[in-house]
Amino acid sequence: VKDTTQPKNILLIRSAANTLNATIKSLKNEFPDSKITVFAPESALESLENHPNIDATISAGPINRMSIFSVKKKMIRKMRCGQFDLAIALYNIDHGMGYSNIDFLAWVSGAETIRGYNVRGTFIEFNGWGILKKYFLEKTSFTWFIINAFTTIALFAFITLGLLFEWTVRKVFAITSPKRTLSPRQEKVVLPQDTKPSSIHSLTTKAHQKV
Repeated sequence: VKDTTQPKNILLIRSAANTLNATIKSLKNEFPDSKITVFAPESALESLENHPNIDATISAGPINRMSIFSVKKKMIRKMRCGQFDLAIALYNIDHGMGYSNIDFLAWVSGAETIRGYNVRGTFIEFNGWGILKKYFLEKTSFTWFIINAFTTIALFAFITLGLLFEWTVRKVFAITSPKRTLSPRQEKVVLPQDTKPSSIHSLTTKAHQKV
């Protein structure tokens, strides 16, 4: 019966260079008799050859971003031939969101146990179903982000166009509407504000005589 409590053959997928050394140290402390194999892009293999705690390396090919779609099938077959007990995905962030492509690579390696290590040296352990849930959560979060961004842009554009339309209509009506002018008959007669009552002329001497 194979002892699964102490992994003897560990695959480490080099997806985050900053987490590599801390993870290897943690693995060696936990499993001192284990053999560590690193799966990495061709450009990173040279820097790993002289590492004291790395026993073997597997090339992922001349690629920058590793995923089950970018890595060639023959590289994946070579990785599966290693018969690993534990596969490790490295994260640059604590929660590991955005690294489901690396989790899938760890899954297709055929390892019985899968872990994701972050920059603090802590890890989460999951299976294939956990990887699928994480993958759909990432895609759903990204989809909602795109929807919210598109909705915000559309709403802003709608409000801006509405204001421009209102401004244009006001300008057009201001130009085309005739100005109201008063006809001569409609001209207002302005009366003086201070009007004095007409003076009463005194009767002449002849008028007195007639009376």
